[in-house]
Amino acid sequence: MKRLTKVELRRLFSRRLTAIALLGALAVTGLMLFGTFTEAKPLSGAELTSQRAQFDQAQKDWAINGAQQVADCQTQQAAAQKTDPNAVFGCDQMEPKLANWGKPVAKFTEMMPNILLAGSYLLAFVAFLVGAGFVAAEFSSGSMANWLTFEPRRMRVYVSKLGAAGLGLIPVTVALLGLLTAGSWLIVSHLASTAGTTAKVWGDLALMGGRAVALAVAAAVAGAAMGVLLRHTAAVLGIAVGYLVLVEGVFGQALQGARPWLLQLNFNAWLQHGAKYFIQTCKTDAQGNYSCQGVEKVLSFGHGSAYLGLLVVLTVGLAALVFRRRDVS
Repeated sequence: MKRLTKVELRRLFSRRLTAIALLGALAVTGLMLFGTFTEAKPLSGAELTSQRAQFDQAQKDWAINGAQQVADCQTQQAAAQKTDPNAVFGCDQMEPKLANWGKPVAKFTEMMPNILLAGSYLLAFVAFLVGAGFVAAEFSSGSMANWLTFEPRRMRVYVSKLGAAGLGLIPVTVALLGLLTAGSWLIVSHLASTAGTTAKVWGDLALMGGRAVALAVAAAVAGAAMGVLLRHTAAVLGIAVGYLVLVEGVFGQALQGARPWLLQLNFNAWLQHGAKYFIQTCKTDAQGNYSCQGVEKVLSFGHGSAYLGLLVVLTVGLAALVFRRRDVS
């Protein structure tokens, strides 16, 4: 088995699709670092002058119209509280403040979790694509049937291919996540603030990075299993894109109560060790007034872990059964 896996690893990294996908991931990582630079970059002198001029104008307008604006706000708030007692419009915070003008100082502790989340999604997609293309190409080219003449034990071949897809993406994922983290740290430390980056913060980021690596491995294995089931890379990608557009986009927005059973929210729950989301709850009061408000919900880490783990196990198991019984020619 070890020799088979080594052979499959060499074949994995010799494929053109693998090289293109990894170069694309590196390029997108560079774009993400450029986005970090743009977000952390302070305003120029001309921009600061423009912001100050706008603030001065806002103060002049406030001196003339501020009292009326507060009165109007309080009237609207009182009207809203008739149907929603918790409605607060922030009327006491309307006065322009210099701190609210300009660009706030970027903080590494606030930026990095979101950067790492975006990088995790990128690497999971790349891993899925590489895994699917790696196995599906063997069916579409006919090389799978030829390979089975040398190693007729199908389950050994199946496990070695899925194992190579998963193991091969580990060093790549670790390297790109490390580049993204180190690059973001250097950019923010030079342009903005890294204050508050304690050992606990680094520990949380390391755990999140570890979960991102595990997600990429699972995505590669699931992609390889889908390649076995569908036998064409285009078919696998077509189903993946169709799911994202129709199920996650249309269905997920129409039926918000079903969101805990969709992939994206479970990805977030796994990566972030729990994920918050909002659903709209609507009701009609005794006066017949209809109102809606967002209610915060939490999807637990355990739910996301069990959901994704079961999904991968079912996909791999079904693909193993199909590969064992179906003709590969």
